[in-house]
Order: sequence, then C-alpha cells, then structure tokens
Amino acid sequence: MQRRLFCFLSTICAVMLVSVVVAQTNAQSAQQEVQLGKQSLTKGKYDEAIEHFDNANNLLPNNPFVQLELADAFAQKYVPGVDTADNERVADQALSYYERVLEGVSKTASASAEKGIAFLNAQMNKFDESKDYYGKAKKLNPQDPEPFYLTAVIDWTVSNQFRQQERTKLKLKPEDSLAAKDHDACLVVKGKNATNLADALDNLNNALELRPDYVDAMTYMSLVYQERADVECDDPAARKTDLLAADQWEKKALLAKQKKAHPSQQQSASQD
Repeated sequence: MQRRLFCFLSTICAVMLVSVVVAQTNAQSAQQEVQLGKQSLTKGKYDEAIEHFDNANNLLPNNPFVQLELADAFAQKYVPGVDTADNERVADQALSYYERVLEGVSKTASASAEKGIAFLNAQMNKFDESKDYYGKAKKLNPQDPEPFYLTAVIDWTVSNQFRQQERTKLKLKPEDSLAAKDHDACLVVKGKNATNLADALDNLNNALELRPDYVDAMTYMSLVYQERADVECDDPAARKTDLLAADQWEKKALLAKQKKAHPSQQQSASQD
C-alpha cells in the first residue's frame, strides 16, 4: 500500500516537474520570439515581426503583453488611406488582438490597448471612435499624458481640415485673414470649430501638466492658437493675442527640443 502511494506521489511530482520545465522553456522561447519580433518591427519587416509575435503567442496563450505586441505589429502594418480588402483585414486583425487584451485583467496592458485602438481608428479617419477610446485610456491611467495630447491632435486636425476647406473655396492666400475676406464664412467656421479648439487647449494643458517638457504638446499649443486666431471674427485684439501665444509656444517648443538634444550643455550652463 505504501509502495503504491509512493509511486503515485512520485508520478504526480514528476508530472508537476515536467510542467514547470515546459512552462519555463515556453516562457524563454516566447521571450526570444518577442525580441526577434521587435527587431524585425524596427526594420519595417512587418510580416516577419507578426510571425515572431504569433509564435510567442502560441507559446504563451492569453498573455496580454504578447497579444499587445501582436496587435501593435498589425496596427503598424496598416497603411492609412489604402482602401483594399487586404489592408482592411490587417486593421481588423489588429483590433481583434487589442480586444483580446481588453478581455484580460491587466490594467496596464488594457490602457495600452485602448490607446492602440484609438490610434488605429484615427488612422482610419474614425475620429469620434478614436476620441472615445482615448477617453477610456485616460480613465485607466490618468497620469499618462499621451491620450490627452493625441485627443488634442484629433481636435486640431478636424478643425484645421474644415477651416482649410472654407479658405480654399474663398481662394485665400496663407497670409490672408478669413474674417477680412468673408465675415459670414468666418462665423460659420468659428461656430463649428470653437468647441474642438477649446477642448484641444484643455487637453494640451493637461498633457503639459503631466509632462512639462512635452515638445509635441507645445508644438500643438502653437498650432491650436494659430487655428483659433483665424476665427476671431469680431475681435482683432483677440486675434493678435492668439498669434502672440502661438509664437511663444513655438519658441518654447524649440527651446525644449534643444534642451533634450543637448542635456549635458544645459547641465553645464546651470552649474556655471
């Protein structure tokens, strides 16, 4: 009886040991595949990267971070503006893997997946859907400045597209004032864009509060003020103020970029 029990327990231990060894081997192999996938992605070899990430996913099924790598690879393979069945399938595959990540319990991976879905929707010109997902990403990680910044980029893009369409109809030169050329058209553009521009400024301020040296956010602060200046239809003083703010933010962005490019020089200057 004792011998049978010993054999039984020995068998269980052996099975458990094999399982642990297999799990460790799979984890190591998956990690290698992920690294190879990242290397391929850096070189722009999307299909090769996807193959490596897929191998890792087969070795570690239901791992949200591996699925995230796979989703990101498909998202990067997607080509904006190319309306083909193959390109749409690539987008669908990316979205499918992002959704699998969202089904998991990892808050960190889910926040990245929300951002991935948002970015891909923006690439497909689905701006409302994109903003919705960036909103979800903000809730999952309120300390991440990127969803705030990228939401502002969408608001600026939508506003700029509509304003440029109206300016093109009026055959305006870049230096021409919309208000001076057609006051009614200016009011139409302002009415459509005012909320987006206000939201863009709010989101950029949030992004810069979280990351004060955020160069891209500073650049878009300048662009948003330029955008708003052109629709200050009845207030020349406000137009002047907006243009001044745009110029100041452009200079701040340039200075911040220089500091990042030459950190040692800045540190030496501060010590002197």
